[in-house]
Amino acid sequence: MSKLITAIYEDGIFKPLQDINLRDHQRVKLEIIHEAEPSLVESQKKALLEIAGIGNSGLSDVARKHNKYLYGKDS
Repeated sequence: MSKLITAIYEDGIFKPLQDINLRDHQRVKLEIIHEAEPSLVESQKKALLEIAGIGNSGLSDVARKHNKYLYGKDS
């Protein structure tokens, strides 16, 4: 059974932030995933929304003229 939990690492010990159903001394595997920096998340979100907005541009020849729209070149 896999379960994702949030924990704090303190004084060499991982401390879960919610109750978990484990026996004492039961072995588990941990995958460390650092929480993202809020500024990084916002900049990534902005970049992805700009890319997604291309589909709402109203242009009907994007596939044919992708170099022009992406790179400013006709070729």
